[in-house]
Amino acid sequence: MKEITEQLCDGVRLILLTEPKFKTSHIKIIMSMPAQPEKYAGWNLAQSILMNSCEKYPSIATMSEKMQELYGANLDSNITVLGDAFQLHFTVSAIADSYALHQETLRRESAELLLECILHPLRNPEQTGFSDRAFQMELQNLLDAIDGEINNKRAYASKKLREIAFSGEVAAYPYYGTKESALALTPESVYQAYKEMLEQSEILIYYVGAEDAPELKDLFRNAFSSRTVTKRHYAVPSLCKPEVQTLRESMDVNQSQLLMAFKIKSTEQPITPEQLRMTSLLFGGAPFSLLFSNIREKMSLCYYCSSKDISLKNTLVVSSGVSPENLEKTQDAVLDQLELLRNGEFEPDLLENARRYVINALRLAGDTPSSCMTESLERYIREDHAGIPERIMLFEQVTREDIIRTANALQLDSVYILEQEDKHA
Repeated sequence: MKEITEQLCDGVRLILLTEPKFKTSHIKIIMSMPAQPEKYAGWNLAQSILMNSCEKYPSIATMSEKMQELYGANLDSNITVLGDAFQLHFTVSAIADSYALHQETLRRESAELLLECILHPLRNPEQTGFSDRAFQMELQNLLDAIDGEINNKRAYASKKLREIAFSGEVAAYPYYGTKESALALTPESVYQAYKEMLEQSEILIYYVGAEDAPELKDLFRNAFSSRTVTKRHYAVPSLCKPEVQTLRESMDVNQSQLLMAFKIKSTEQPITPEQLRMTSLLFGGAPFSLLFSNIREKMSLCYYCSSKDISLKNTLVVSSGVSPENLEKTQDAVLDQLELLRNGEFEPDLLENARRYVINALRLAGDTPSSCMTESLERYIREDHAGIPERIMLFEQVTREDIIRTANALQLDSVYILEQEDKHA
């Protein structure tokens, strides 16, 4: 795969990824703002409004008709928070130009459609805010999503753990904002949030396709003027609490949720992201891990039990679905499995399986346009220009001693338990 990066102007960077085997063109515009939880709801609402209509295509029908003209092109958007940056992702995809029946320039037209949506949104007659119809529709969707969160107990438990583990940090807040902040929004306030986003964001633009796309440089350079933006900080480690903080909640549930957050305490030799990822894979991040093999399979204590590393926060989270009577046993068993890693009581094959697991995943990173963009974005966020071969080498260099040292650096920080309510109380 060929990768070319060009700084179009201050605060705007274009990354072109070309791979002949791809049959589609994908363009993603990422806008990064300093994370401010009180503005999350407004930014969230803005990104959903932008993708549904614009001045040129003011209705769902006209927008759909245009996308059909582009052979079924697709528009999408989403949000996330990384470190102290709030990111809005806007994406358009279409088949490659070489597959168009009449030599249509689908790549350029789809890029222009994405820019129409972002730069020329549908506004009210006074031009002071978004269209009231579009605002009301997307506001209701946002409120429904917030209200419906409680129905997904696993996602709800994950949110509650973040609130405890990252208390006082922006990572503790839900990306979509709160119901109270959403209800306070107006078409005018969301439009102002959109203008702030457009003027102050750091912008990354990705293109992934089979062919070079020289026309995109001038197109995006003309669309986005230079801006004065500060570099966003993505790696923002979270410090361990002096004492473990535990929160228990009761609801009408059949399956209890147990989540445990471990953070890396200070060490003389820093723990690298590769060492944390490998430790997580041995611990609970893969089907052959200790948590899966021992707690779920051998002990039959839970329905699932896995771990996930959050390297930007120096944190590892264990999630499990447990029968109410096995809550305490499962929590003790998780700590016992970590102790095995700390003492080096694991088979050499476990380390090699983890190494093959992560290396195979890296080798597959170029198989789809989305994985190409994700891998490139991860490098940008890490401020690391190492490509896939170099990253594979870093994982190959992780030793048994590194796993032991990392496991000993992990300290239990927070516990969240969602348990069955006592209906006889």
